Amino acid sequence: MSAITATRWLLRPKITHTPPSTITSQSRSIINWFGWSKKHKEVPSKPAVSPISELLKQSPKTKAAAGTYNNKRGGLAGSSIFGDESTEVPATGSDMGAFSTVHIRDPNREHWAWPKRATAREIRRRGRLTKREMLLQAEKEHLAKSHMFKTSVKKLAPIARQIQGKKIEDAIIQMRFSAKKAARDVLGHLYAARNESVVRKRMDPQQTYIEQAWVGRGTFGLEVSHRARGRIDTLRLPYTSITVVLKEQVTRDRIAKEKEEKRLRKKPWEQLPSRPLVGQTQYYRW
Repeated sequence: MSAITATRWLLRPKITHTPPSTITSQSRSIINWFGWSKKHKEVPSKPAVSPISELLKQSPKTKAAAGTYNNKRGGLAGSSIFGDESTEVPATGSDMGAFSTVHIRDPNREHWAWPKRATAREIRRRGRLTKREMLLQAEKEHLAKSHMFKTSVKKLAPIARQIQGKKIEDAIIQMRFSAKKAARDVLGHLYAARNESVVRKRMDPQQTYIEQAWVGRGTFGLEVSHRARGRIDTLRLPYTSITVVLKEQVTRDRIAKEKEEKRLRKKPWEQLPSRPLVGQTQYYRW
């Protein structure tokens, strides 16, 4: 090592902490080599404690290179730099409003929300019911939707048209003796719909009929078809559901009565309606 390098090393800026063991041993060897051991005696001393303002002004790169960082978890004690700070953050009005609308919720809201809406609706209508509500009070209705059958709309729609308008018992007999493959799935759904109507709505199976029946397209499944010469085709398998609406014979009688009343209220048809003639003269108008 040259004298210039040794001089630069000795004139380096002072560091407030104890240098690592490698640097200490190197500096000792240089001092002994130049014969300066008598002038520079190493006195073990504790590292000086710098105030917080000076620690914050120091560059983090210098601290990392010097190895002054200690992997110790901080705290809020008086000796910590965060000890004098307040840990409570004042909440603003907007924050409290957002918290009250998002996080604060009544756990029993489902029990009183619907009665409250129903009461408000009755007050607004002054106790009057719509025609739909009056029919629901007087007549029984049950809607049953099936799960997805592994068939297409093209194959299931004719079956839905076949059972529409028939009694539930007649529709079950039709499906029992049908040659279609999808009829077996529809038969199971009709059994389930009939049992649900009896248990839930107390409907009479002998008076129950299928007022409406429609199909719904579902998702498509994927399968592979292996072909010649290592080719593979992708098959899209359709899935379809069927929905039926069950009602009793009382509803059918009411609908027939309304149609007859509407026919009787209709005015008789006339070949030439009797209306006054205007603009008649004895001269031609062409």
